[in-house]
Amino acid sequence: MAFKDAACPACGFVCAAERPDEAFLMDYYRDAHIGHRGGELHFDADARTAMVARHVPKGGRVIETGANDGAFTNLLCEAGFDAFGFDPVEADEAAGVAKGYVAGGSHAPAPGEADAVAAYYVVEHVTDPRAWLAELVRLVKPGGVVILEAPNYETHPEDSLNVEHLLHFTPESLARLALLSGLEPIETGAGTVAYGQSLVARKSIAAKAQTPSSSATPHKADGAAALGRARAAYETAREAREARAQAARRAASLAVYAAEGAATPVYLWGANEYAERAAPLLAQHFARVQVLDKSPSKVGGAFPGLTEPVAHPDAVAGVAGAVFLVCSPNWNTQIAEEIRARAHPARAIIDAVTGVRL
Repeated sequence: MAFKDAACPACGFVCAAERPDEAFLMDYYRDAHIGHRGGELHFDADARTAMVARHVPKGGRVIETGANDGAFTNLLCEAGFDAFGFDPVEADEAAGVAKGYVAGGSHAPAPGEADAVAAYYVVEHVTDPRAWLAELVRLVKPGGVVILEAPNYETHPEDSLNVEHLLHFTPESLARLALLSGLEPIETGAGTVAYGQSLVARKSIAAKAQTPSSSATPHKADGAAALGRARAAYETAREAREARAQAARRAASLAVYAAEGAATPVYLWGANEYAERAAPLLAQHFARVQVLDKSPSKVGGAFPGLTEPVAHPDAVAGVAGAVFLVCSPNWNTQIAEEIRARAHPARAIIDAVTGVRL
């Protein structure tokens, strides 16, 4: 997917100018999305559980939508909640999900019975956030809560502008969405991943969409300044994204130059966004391109644009004459040293983050 983003001239909200239909999105996520399945957790589990515990009574009914492989839903069950998770994308693949539902909850969700509905890093992917959130609100009992986490565009615009994200929320715009859906924001803060933000909002007894008050929408009071900040953040992120794309192109060119031909094996060390940019460029020139990663949750999984699954670095020990592209923004020097220490007969080691040969 590749989207052009636009900023609203009234409030500065940034979103994809055009959005695909739901059928395309489901095909895309089943085919190309790299989810977190098994292995180490990618979020702060203690902080996430504590937030639920602050707003839901012990043993309360919690529904998680977009539950991925069910890791957090199962943690909630272990913590004494009646938790139930659903993920339409992971339904056919994740080991912890049966027919789309995570084992642990007593039964499928019914309207108006949940003490809480939680969605972690889902809302930025949807095409119609008002309709999507209305479905979540429908499941919550009066007085219950909706818990949302999303990337924070204000503090982490580059992470928010992920290729899969259609909507880019600031804390103000996420709170506004809640208010327009009949919810009362009662807690905001940092998310349970580094680039995120969190919002807890309560369903009123007589839930109906509210007109956000001026105090709840400070971006309306300084619309021109808010729009300027949004555009500046977008331009900064866009320039950084283009710089990373250029680095990937340089790295791929260096790999072609260093190799003896299409038969040279090429390995990208690190199953991440840097590898995602370089992999399709390399696949145009080499018969074998494979991603390496030490994370148990990634080894064996598919990688976008490549036929070879992700492998552990130990699997390629002793392969002669390979070209390595190292893909970590923080650890590439150490990874290069590890490649040399493993006595890999590497033809070249290339930094895919900066596009230079190490």
